Amino acid sequence: MRSFIILAIVTALLLWYAVQGREWLKSKSWAKGFFAWIEPIEIALYKNSETILWARLKIIVGVLLTVLTYLGTIDLTPLMPFVPDQYETTVRALFNLLPLTLSLLGMVDERLRNKTTQPIEFTAVPENKITHRAAEAIALADSTKAEAVEVVKREAGKLREEQA
Repeated sequence: MRSFIILAIVTALLLWYAVQGREWLKSKSWAKGFFAWIEPIEIALYKNSETILWARLKIIVGVLLTVLTYLGTIDLTPLMPFVPDQYETTVRALFNLLPLTLSLLGMVDERLRNKTTQPIEFTAVPENKITHRAAEAIALADSTKAEAVEVVKREAGKLREEQA
């Protein structure tokens, strides 16, 4: 039970950091040293993306819950008297599938984050309602984004070569 509580606290702290804390801390002058230290770690672990952080946190929590269930730390015995006998095996099976489901959702979230990179304002407009001018603006944004990505990749490669 203690490991479950620790896992819940760490998850809550990372959720706060991903949703609101990072942005709030970035606005504070006293946190600049923290970000100078933590940013290389953030880039290596989750590409500085709060969405990827949250997706990977779901994957890790799913794996940890699987391990804790396997080790017997999470036990359904206190809940089973409330479950009718004919549903007991189904409830146990579904309970054991929850960590796997959580991990799979995390993987899907990360894949979607890597696949969809347009601002929500672009994707929230129905395709048949986009005006010619808006379509031109989206095309310009896409080409500019692709060009910017190539420049950043090239510069990052040069930086890695200099450090080696």
